[in-house]
Amino acid sequence: MNTSFPLDTAINSPKTKTPTFQITAASIVMAISVLGDSLFYSVLPSRLNDFGLIAGVGAGLLLSINRWIRLASNTWAASISKKFGLKKPFFFSLLLGTTTTMAYGLLRGFWPLLIARIGWGFCFSIQLVTIYMVILRQGSFHRGKYMGLYNALFRTGSLIAVLVGGFLTDLIGIQSVFLLFAALMVFNLPLIALLEEQHPTPSWNHEVFLNQDHTRTSQYNLKSKKVWSFLLGTSNMIHTNQIRLLGLNYLRFTNSFTVSGLIVATLGFLVQERFGDFTELVGFTFGAATLTGLILGTSWGSEVSLSIYFGHISDKISQTKVLRLCIPIITTGTLLIIFDNPLPMLLGIPVVFVANTATKVALDAAVGDIASLTDRANVMARYATWTDLGAALGPLVGYGIIQFTSPPWAFFGSALLVLSGLMVYTFTDKKSLYQKT
Repeated sequence: MNTSFPLDTAINSPKTKTPTFQITAASIVMAISVLGDSLFYSVLPSRLNDFGLIAGVGAGLLLSINRWIRLASNTWAASISKKFGLKKPFFFSLLLGTTTTMAYGLLRGFWPLLIARIGWGFCFSIQLVTIYMVILRQGSFHRGKYMGLYNALFRTGSLIAVLVGGFLTDLIGIQSVFLLFAALMVFNLPLIALLEEQHPTPSWNHEVFLNQDHTRTSQYNLKSKKVWSFLLGTSNMIHTNQIRLLGLNYLRFTNSFTVSGLIVATLGFLVQERFGDFTELVGFTFGAATLTGLILGTSWGSEVSLSIYFGHISDKISQTKVLRLCIPIITTGTLLIIFDNPLPMLLGIPVVFVANTATKVALDAAVGDIASLTDRANVMARYATWTDLGAALGPLVGYGIIQFTSPPWAFFGSALLVLSGLMVYTFTDKKSLYQKT
């Protein structure tokens, strides 16, 4: 007589152990977990009174504090993953994410919401490191495709939060929507149970890195090793790969600063400035908020619909070719925003978002290829920190420049920054012999 439970049977099923299933399950957990955060970004600026807030620096801090927290918590999450494996931290992050989403609906005022946003920063760090570990253990042949699959499913959650969540907010109220999203997160628990646990590092791999570390000690002093560890998350890497990984991290920083930071944060300001409260396009009248939402929708929409395709392309023609094609497109699209005529902005920003999707998938896969088995969590966590640093600095620097000069200077400077990222990446890619470890 078979006394096993259905979930036990599912866990032991070969179908649940396939790479596609494992990545899909972990990505769905993240997609549902991010519902509350994405809705918070969407509704807070226009409904400050509902959260017990007033316009000012406090509201901006609530929207950005989770990224600042992740500058430190990404490294912490990597250590947690290496110590406790995959499932336990993922389970903890789900409980924490459910709690923070409930807090958005139940709590009012700056300080309670600030604590909730800090909690979400820790939660997302754990989830991001976990999904990277799930993807990278599947092998490198389809790494771009797998990164694209994760990105598409994850951003589906953000898209649903903005479109469906916004509609439900007007229909049943903010509190009810956040509590509904928190309830949906509980249904993620069985998916975590279906994930395979992270296996310990094979002993031979430890020996290889111990030998490599002994060799490197004679070449680099302790201070140099600490610098590389600070920049990359590890110093246990051959020098050519250190150089290449530094170029990839810097390119991710410049891209995140410009697109996720500056353009996304200032889009509403630009639309209001150049179109006014209402404008007529293709026979329809759009409010500034609606037009901003539609343009931003092209960002998440492109990630949902094109990530897998771009991942497949990067596997086929190499991540380097994708990056060298897309970064100039992002630079050109950013420069189009400089013109006072609103048409170049309407054409340029969606193109930037599409090119950014391809760039992100290619960069994720390229960094994953370099990361060694023993230091994989640390490398991906530090890569995420470079991403968060760019996205956190973009709005601050952008609005600072706009306050004292004018928007064109902010976008001209960011375009040059992206271009510098491409130049550094091209130089480090040529200097590197690119050896996988």
